[in-house]
Amino acid sequence: MNRKFVRQKGSTLVISLMILIVMTLIGITGIASSTLEEKMAGNTRDQALAFQAAEAALRDGEQYWSNIVSLAAAFNGATEGLYALNNHPDILDEDTWDNSRAYAGEIEGVKGQPRFIIELLGQIQTNTNDLNMGGYGETSGLATPFVARVTARAVGGTDNTVVILQSNVL
Repeated sequence: MNRKFVRQKGSTLVISLMILIVMTLIGITGIASSTLEEKMAGNTRDQALAFQAAEAALRDGEQYWSNIVSLAAAFNGATEGLYALNNHPDILDEDTWDNSRAYAGEIEGVKGQPRFIIELLGQIQTNTNDLNMGGYGETSGLATPFVARVTARAVGGTDNTVVILQSNVL
């Protein structure tokens, strides 16, 4: 019996190796993508935590403002975190936040507790409707109201995430 042997070319091995390379590249891409998505989710959580902390400090500052009885005594320059009329702090400067008021509560998970400052902006004039505030101080027997700006600053789980919020209050 005489059989002819057919010489093999090895194409199956080459195709198998190419498929293996493609599968490896897909796996590496999937790992890189999921790692990036995990970092993005962590950053989003960190930013949300900082925002919530700043919001809490902002509400605390608004409450502090509503409890001030004497503006002259509060804004005399001796009270930490309170800035008198025409004394505008630079809210992007770290030194401003060294002279600020601490949030009354405690927030877990943040790198540092949030802080707030209050700037006295001035009086609302009784003869203007610029702020749509007509009627204040005219017949109520109250003095002309003052407007203040409350600015709160908070960090998230790291010092890299900073949120600053502001509100104007009467």
